[in-house]
Amino acid sequence: LNVVFAISTLVGLTAPTSIALAQSSGVTPGQWEIAVTIDSMTMQGAPAGIAQMMVGKTTRVKHCITPAQAARGPQDLIRTDKSCVFSRYAMTGGKLSSEMTCKRGGGAMTTSSSGSFTATGFTVIGRSASTGAMPMTMTATSVGRRIGAC
Repeated sequence: LNVVFAISTLVGLTAPTSIALAQSSGVTPGQWEIAVTIDSMTMQGAPAGIAQMMVGKTTRVKHCITPAQAARGPQDLIRTDKSCVFSRYAMTGGKLSSEMTCKRGGGAMTTSSSGSFTATGFTVIGRSASTGAMPMTMTATSVGRRIGAC
């Protein structure tokens, strides 16, 4: 598994989840901006300094949630890859807790996420660990907000 897959898994896990959670709280579908910042990363077997170069980096994405997408529910939106399967999922009182495993390229990445959300935004922390040719651990913070119509 590589860093791009890891980051896309975290973005996929945290951003759409929170959008869909907000939808269930009465937020209308629309355009969301999500910023994912890598808080920590280790990569076994990588050249010295590669993982540390990623720490502090922020990836920003915009995601449009249509009414049809929101109606499918959070779990369908979270999956960034068809191989992803939830082992735990709970959403209650503005709080999210989940764990998902995605298999790819002979390895697997498991991401546990927890956070809070309101009708207009969210903050989620994701902790990931991967197996395979280059085992890796990563923690990232995702902050999102609805910015308007699509």
